Amino acid sequence: MQKLRKHLLIGSLLALTPVLSGATVGYVYPAGGRAGETIQVIVGGQGMWGNRRIHLDLPGVKLLKCQGAPGTFYAGCGEQNQWAREYMRRVFAGEHLQPMRKGRNFGVWRYNHFIEQLDQLDPLMLSLACKGIFERPNSLQASPAIGQKLVLTLKIDKNAAPGPRELRILTGGGGQCRGTNPLLFYVGKHPEFREQNYQMPPLKRKPVEFTLPGVVNGQIEPGEVDHFKFRLKKGQSCHFELLGRKLNPFIGDGVPGNFQPVLAVKDGANKVLAFADDNYFDPDPVLSFTAPADGLYTLEIRDALYRGREDFVYRINANMGKYVRKALLPPALNIPEICEHAAADKVLDKPILISGTVSKPGEEKSFKFKAGEGERVVAELFGRRLGSPLDGALKIIAPDGKQIAFNDDFERPNIGLNMQHVDPYINFKAPAAGVYTVKLTDTAGAGGRDHQFFLRLDRPRPDFRVYMVPSGVWLSPDNGADPVKLVVEKMDGFNGEISFELKNAGTTSLCGIRSIPKGASESQITLRTGWQKGEFPPVYPELWAIHGRTRRRVIGADAAMQAFAYTHYVPSRQLIFMRTWLHGNGDRFRWQEKFNHKVTLRKGKTLSVPVRYYGAKHLKDPNPEFTLPDAPKGVTMSVKRVKDMYFLTFKADKNAPACSVNVPVKVKFSYKTWHGRRKEWLPSTTTFHLPMIRITVR
Repeated sequence: MQKLRKHLLIGSLLALTPVLSGATVGYVYPAGGRAGETIQVIVGGQGMWGNRRIHLDLPGVKLLKCQGAPGTFYAGCGEQNQWAREYMRRVFAGEHLQPMRKGRNFGVWRYNHFIEQLDQLDPLMLSLACKGIFERPNSLQASPAIGQKLVLTLKIDKNAAPGPRELRILTGGGGQCRGTNPLLFYVGKHPEFREQNYQMPPLKRKPVEFTLPGVVNGQIEPGEVDHFKFRLKKGQSCHFELLGRKLNPFIGDGVPGNFQPVLAVKDGANKVLAFADDNYFDPDPVLSFTAPADGLYTLEIRDALYRGREDFVYRINANMGKYVRKALLPPALNIPEICEHAAADKVLDKPILISGTVSKPGEEKSFKFKAGEGERVVAELFGRRLGSPLDGALKIIAPDGKQIAFNDDFERPNIGLNMQHVDPYINFKAPAAGVYTVKLTDTAGAGGRDHQFFLRLDRPRPDFRVYMVPSGVWLSPDNGADPVKLVVEKMDGFNGEISFELKNAGTTSLCGIRSIPKGASESQITLRTGWQKGEFPPVYPELWAIHGRTRRRVIGADAAMQAFAYTHYVPSRQLIFMRTWLHGNGDRFRWQEKFNHKVTLRKGKTLSVPVRYYGAKHLKDPNPEFTLPDAPKGVTMSVKRVKDMYFLTFKADKNAPACSVNVPVKVKFSYKTWHGRRKEWLPSTTTFHLPMIRITVR
């Protein structure tokens, strides 16, 4: 096997296996680079073993080298630690001679190839080794999720398109491929600056001076405050846009569950001249500054709570001029649009999308529209979801002047980075024909030029979005089926059944039930991949969700936890299928050919479905255990064997609630295989799933 495959795969970066979540990345530092340059990037995560490659969803970046990086150095004894420190001091002094090994405890010295060759490491690797030797590890602050480090040497093409990519680490070889979750990596056009590498004590890091326009990169360690220097002339203005939470949206083992950076500009006397804690509701701050005099100023970065960890990575775009907030982009609804001024004195026909701004505190916007008796009407505000600080509220006034509907916040699934569901939504039935009024205000009484909105007045248009979790799926060619999770976002009261169609997936196909039940917000389907020889490159399929004439492409997403408790789904750009050897012999168990993968039960009744076992001479004493881990409440399953047939009998209790649920049957398969060299039968066990079934209780 090759030690490293030095090439870049072009395609999307997505997440983990539905069966086993092993490889993850927690941060990428720096989270970007300048077009035309070659840079070193540190990736922190876990489970990134084996042959390694990188995966980007846009071309322009090439992997030249991938190395494991030195971490914390745990000496076998104090003598070894003293030897390592002395060796490091010599290297920093320019010497290339190891100290003499003294002491009585050579037998307990722990071998570490980084420590044994300090004089051969490049500056970044040497800095990481130095930190590992001189910093005492704090077990309370350690996180296994970012315990493993890789150093990537990346060459960015001079013509690489600027903007973010999704980066993941791909591992494996010999016909298999596994991938981590995606994190953002930016390509820019301005000079890049990063904080000084770790310095051997008692030396401290010195502030780096940067030029504008430029990009500043750094990490916040526990209690650390970073400083960078820049020069301005009197009257010159500049602004700093920090990316922190956007780079690593949710931190599962930290409170409040995300990096909360703070920016400040100080003068030579250490006086604070400008300060920013956030950008309205966004924890990533934006800071504008105008120089009161010619001079050298300091940009200060820290966490609001003085926390810190290696995954507190930031990237600051520093530009000349005052910050101007970008105008909101309208939602893609394909309905006529009108500005608020044109709509103010009209009675509007539906559907219509009104654009406007709550331009001053306490302002109320009013728009009139026609509705017929018994007609259902939707009034929906788009503000916070699009990046506006507006915290809107809507109320509907009937033709007789009475308020008939009101909404402040409308709860939506935790999909994306927006955690504040403050955009109101009203779906009401008009009690009489006439002219109705919708009134819009900011709940907090705020307002300003940034408080932009789009207001939709329309009839209900039931629709949906479907997300596959995770966005990157590991599939086993010897497995019966691999279940994947689907999350449904419903619009305008949609509640129908959704079927699925898979395209451009190579040897991978849907198996078992190929739809999710009516009313489901979360469900599962199963995938199966065929065998093929040689390398198995990642596949970028199209998975389509279908209801009637409506077809929506399924969006990849990855589950992330915030602060030990809250689960969010972070959308990715593409789906990706990868192959790995997780299971075996799953294809030896098959449902009865005439079985349509639907189990319909009456309360108190049973139904049996046969599963056939296809044996082989090299397998002895087969013993499958069938379980129903996600069984609906009140439903049980028993198993009876008759020769090579296993009859799975499903039973619904008399008090079982009515339901319709997709359920995978899990199989733990124990058997013996012949070991030619040892001349004996050896026990083995594997676990897999049968193609998805639908259990309906009536």
